[in-house]
Amino acid sequence: MQKINLNKDLNEVLEMFPKLKLSEKDKKKSVCGEIAIFDAADNYVDSFDIKVTIPRNYPHGFPLLFETGNKFEHIPDRHISEDGSCCVSSLQESDLVSQKGITIKDFFLRYVIPYLANQLYFDSQEEWANGDYEHGSDGILQYYRELFKMDDIEQVISLLYFFNTKKMNRNDNCFCGSGSKLKRCHLDVYCNIKDFSKTRIEMDLLYLKQLSKKRARKQQNQEL
Repeated sequence: MQKINLNKDLNEVLEMFPKLKLSEKDKKKSVCGEIAIFDAADNYVDSFDIKVTIPRNYPHGFPLLFETGNKFEHIPDRHISEDGSCCVSSLQESDLVSQKGITIKDFFLRYVIPYLANQLYFDSQEEWANGDYEHGSDGILQYYRELFKMDDIEQVISLLYFFNTKKMNRNDNCFCGSGSKLKRCHLDVYCNIKDFSKTRIEMDLLYLKQLSKKRARKQQNQEL
């Protein structure tokens, strides 16, 4: 059933984007070729050469997008990862999506097209359409700061430790310390983070602790 679904999903993508083709090497499938980007009025804007790799456990796992035509500089500031893949979402979002599963068609519509369109927007406006996102450890901190609505990195780390070791019920007092029940306070935040993989939280904790130490050393050096 999984193989049948994948073939069906791939055919939908190839019909939607006729200049793409299926490639298979070492039993790893990918979609490669040229993809056109259109504006809101359906006018052609530009094209990119890309490759999208298919996870082995499809539809689970998160596909990877690679821009293969070097249409823009492959650097972190253009949202390119160390392995050359495109940063189409936060690490935390990709973790959640990979567990829930995503079809290759939805991946193209939700991530590939918006990412490439945003690159074109940056080329013309010298800014990102929806604002910029920090890279690496700073990006991880930014994600949790916005999720928890707190600025202090040590508070963020403490909360992640808490979520990594404890489960909460709807009628428990909220983790924020308000005294309200979780169901009447930050239930949406908890429902979001409780679905993260243990590996994702542990990796984020590692990066945040390293970032905290780095900032502490910098602060000490400035005070000397």
